[in-house]
Amino acid sequence: MSELEEADAWYESAVATFKSSRGREKFTVAVAQAIHALIKANDALTAKYLGQRSTRHEEASVLFGDLIKRNKIDPKFSDLRKLLSKAAAEKSDFDYKGVEVSQATAARWLREVEGFLRAVHEILGE
Repeated sequence: MSELEEADAWYESAVATFKSSRGREKFTVAVAQAIHALIKANDALTAKYLGQRSTRHEEASVLFGDLIKRNKIDPKFSDLRKLLSKAAAEKSDFDYKGVEVSQATAARWLREVEGFLRAVHEILGE
C-alpha cells in the first residue's frame, strides 16, 4: 500500500466514523483520523520530492514549505501549508486529550482534508 493509498484509507475511515451511529465522540475520532490522513498524504509528497517524511507532526508543514521553496510543487498549493500547521498544533487535543468536537467542526475538518487529498492526487498524478 502506498502512502497515498494509506492516506485515502485513513480519510475513508474518518468519513465512516463521522457517519456512524455512535455518539458525539465519533466527531473527535473522525477529526483525529482525518489528521492522520492529512499527514500521511503530506508524507507521500515529501517522500517523492524530498526523499524524506516527517518524523514529528510539527515537521509536516515545514517539509511542505520546503516543497514550495524548492519549486518541487506549484506555488498555487502554498495555502495548504496552513492546514498542516493547524493540524500539528491541534492533533494532540483530538488524539490524546479527547477534546469534544462539534459535528460542524468535524465536517469542516473533513472538507479541508478532502481538499488536501485532492491536491496531493493532482500533484502526484494519481
